[in-house]
Amino acid sequence: MAANQTLYVNNLNDKINVETLKKSLREVFAAFGGIIDIIAMKSLKRRGQAWIIFKEVSAATNSLKSLQGFPFYNKPMRIAYAKSKSDVVAKADGTYVERPKKIVKREDLRKKSSSAPVVQEEPKAAPAPAAAPSTAVQKSIQDRIGWNPNQVAAPAASAAPKGVSEPNRTLFVENLPAEATDTMLSMLFRQYPGFQEVRLIPGRNVAFADYQNEYQAGMAMQGLQGFAMTPEVKLMLSYARK
Repeated sequence: MAANQTLYVNNLNDKINVETLKKSLREVFAAFGGIIDIIAMKSLKRRGQAWIIFKEVSAATNSLKSLQGFPFYNKPMRIAYAKSKSDVVAKADGTYVERPKKIVKREDLRKKSSSAPVVQEEPKAAPAPAAAPSTAVQKSIQDRIGWNPNQVAAPAASAAPKGVSEPNRTLFVENLPAEATDTMLSMLFRQYPGFQEVRLIPGRNVAFADYQNEYQAGMAMQGLQGFAMTPEVKLMLSYARK
């Protein structure tokens, strides 16, 4: 698909209110550039998908590369360039042509309903069995999102090595990309049980993520250690110093 200003996003959580969905999408995608409009519809057929229209093609390209597979309301986003130019862009560059309205006769509807073949949905791949995270192997974004956040965390070591903070309920997050936002980080950390809040420190590329207890914080640290927020930037997580 040719690069253009409009992105098609699907596999979105269809249980989220449309207005809330649009607001959250804007907060996440606006980190990459100016947005003209976000289109998301309430109809059953159109749920779980949206169109993000950027002012610049470069902004659309950067967000596609950085947010592909990003966990948005606990589901990894699937992003592609839109097949055709959006109406708002076409009107702006003078290429807009009004689409002819289709007139459907009752007889055609009857024929279609009686002769139309049953379309089967493409079967979804069975989820991979949860495996214990390994720091030796760098997983892809999709693999990390598929990691089961409900698995039991390994018991904390009785004594932390010298220079390493004791396990506690707060994680210190380093090496954040410049475009990271509170909303983006909340989407990422809330996939693990016990999440409470995340606090981004402006201008320092670091944040703090709070969980209900140290075991839940440990599970999140195991699952997100080395997570690639962008192709070039991988997160570094540790327990916060108290």
